[in-house]
Amino acid sequence: MKTEPVYAENTIVGVWFQGVWRWYVTEREYWFLNIEMEERFGIDVLNEETAAVFLQAIQEEQVSAAELRSALHHFREAHLVGDEWLKYVPSFLVDFDKRLFFSMFPEPASFEHYMPDGWIGSYKEFLERVPEKERYWMVQGKSLFEENLS
Repeated sequence: MKTEPVYAENTIVGVWFQGVWRWYVTEREYWFLNIEMEERFGIDVLNEETAAVFLQAIQEEQVSAAELRSALHHFREAHLVGDEWLKYVPSFLVDFDKRLFFSMFPEPASFEHYMPDGWIGSYKEFLERVPEKERYWMVQGKSLFEENLS
């Protein structure tokens, strides 16, 4: 994993694009979709039309569910107390195919309010929308996140 998750800074993002699911760990600012940013590789608005160029630019930030599962497992082994595990909870789900954006970003930033034309942004839990084989937080049918929340 090139970029490590850092709570509310480097976020885990699930992306649907052209029918393919991918995980990324990136800086959070990329995901204000309709804000012009120099740091986003010259892409003014991130939407279904600019996604291919953007995803190519961040390809080194792509991670597999296995990598995330391993990192979460090793983290849990080393840190049994506190809430640092929250950095492993995905912050965003971006569906470029259906023009949907879901945020579970843990701090006040309202990413879901910065949507391109024709997009729907929501602040709500989206873990059930992640394909089952990509749910790196699930071990033997149990969610490591729920285990930590209780």
